[in-house]
Amino acid sequence: MSRVTKIKSFLARAHGHLIQANSPAAAFQIGQCPPLLASQLPHTARFHNSSTASLNASMRLCAPAAQETIHAAHPPGPPEQRRLHWTVLLLPAALAAFLGTWQVGRQKWKVEQVQQRETGLKAEPVAVSQASEALPEYRRVWCQGELQHERSIFVGPRPRTIMGSAKPGYVLVTPLVNKEWGHAVLVNRGWVPAEWKTDAQLRASGCPLGKVHMEGVMRESENPSSFVPANIPAKGEWYWLDVPGMARAAGLPSDAPMMEVVRREGPEASQVNVPTAMEVLAGRTRGPSAAQAYPVPRSMEDLAHFPVMPSDHRNYALTWYSLSAATALLALRAARTR
Repeated sequence: MSRVTKIKSFLARAHGHLIQANSPAAAFQIGQCPPLLASQLPHTARFHNSSTASLNASMRLCAPAAQETIHAAHPPGPPEQRRLHWTVLLLPAALAAFLGTWQVGRQKWKVEQVQQRETGLKAEPVAVSQASEALPEYRRVWCQGELQHERSIFVGPRPRTIMGSAKPGYVLVTPLVNKEWGHAVLVNRGWVPAEWKTDAQLRASGCPLGKVHMEGVMRESENPSSFVPANIPAKGEWYWLDVPGMARAAGLPSDAPMMEVVRREGPEASQVNVPTAMEVLAGRTRGPSAAQAYPVPRSMEDLAHFPVMPSDHRNYALTWYSLSAATALLALRAARTR
């Protein structure tokens, strides 16, 4: 066997294992040199004894043919792989579209919540003691009796922004007892400065004595987040409003309701001992002293406002849908470039 024949056999066997016997890409049989290679071999290699340089040149000529053979023997992946590829590309767009649809549902739910709350705030107040069944939250009510100031509970700290600066304070909850009706209720009287918790004289200046008449809305317990500490009734430490727990701590039945006093606006505000917002900011220099400007209850507008309003949910939905469309376009562009 001549040296040229040996070279052809060696090169053919070197890449022949990459070709399947039944593959249509096999243009020659295993053991033979590809026709393209045979036609491009140097003249000296075909008719004379090949040198080491001729062998290296022949191997370099064989590399492109081997690459073409490899690509022909490995066609594109099966449909399962292509589906997986599309799934990975479109997953962010699908997730953003799902979150947008979820925000649309939240918007509808929040609209119903706003309507229910506004209905309760606009209704005529009813007496807490005369209610035959549990009243819904934010239902307007009124009560009268004597405030048990010595059993007041300070919930907080709850800072309040006054003239651009945060001032520490608490929410003051005081039991109200009507001995004639034999009825008791917890009253959320509003926000007070932190000094009220430690200064008994200051606290006494803002505590009305005798029978009082108060109007407000029914309230339930708060739902604290995981970051809020647990209440410690034995130490008098309350971080969130727990109606049954506060009722027991104040010596009332555990099923005693709680109402939140609402600040009146307009001409009626001057007829009751409830300061307006401007009077509090000004220290209420005219009339009662600054200490009597507290507690500061919330207004009807404050109660009607949600931390996240329906318009916010609508904006969130538009944002998620926009992200879905943008990521879908990017996925299509990435798929076309592959």
